[in-house]
Amino acid sequence: KAMMRLNGIVNMNPDIDPSHWLHDEDEFYGLGKVRTTHKFFETFGIDTVKKEIQQHLCQFAGKNMHNIWKQHLRKDGMGIDYDTIEFKFKDPVEFGRTWEKYATKI
Repeated sequence: KAMMRLNGIVNMNPDIDPSHWLHDEDEFYGLGKVRTTHKFFETFGIDTVKKEIQQHLCQFAGKNMHNIWKQHLRKDGMGIDYDTIEFKFKDPVEFGRTWEKYATKI
């Protein structure tokens, strides 16, 4: 039940009815309101319905990612404005280094 609740809070079990776990402290332990989990999962290649991820994220994370994300800093200086990011990570082994194409568009 604890794992179901945790996955529910982070929206990783969309196929399970939310009434199956307690919601007593959702707001206290919530995820904030700066970006949705859907946007995060979409950006980083996580499919919560199919329970699949895009492979080789480590090739993008770090310097490559930060060079792109710094173009999307929030005006208040409190992190990245994910609403301005259209990039969706895809496995570079299968699709190539798609972030390089995205970086030339911004």
